Amino acid sequence: MTSAIATAVPRHRTTLLGTVLSVVTAESPWVHTDAVLGDDTGTLVLRFVGRSSVPGLVPGRTLVVDGTPGVVDGDLVMLNPIYSFDGAGSGSGSGINW
Repeated sequence: MTSAIATAVPRHRTTLLGTVLSVVTAESPWVHTDAVLGDDTGTLVLRFVGRSSVPGLVPGRTLVVDGTPGVVDGDLVMLNPIYSFDGAGSGSGSGINW
């Protein structure tokens, strides 16, 4: 069962469904990929630490993510969530990030 992004509470594990709005990779000060996940209620940053890319993670893709969000610089951020691709047009396969 998934919840709306607006209902996500920092430091409480949750499962969310949304659409990837943007993907950005940074190499400084440490390698990570950030994806903004959105639904009709809000947005959340998915941060994949130590990953310079996440195969299949592209804007427009629908994801189900599971993890514990926190607040970083005022933004709701979920570190290294468990994820799967979902929805029509998402192509084949799914991914899990430990």
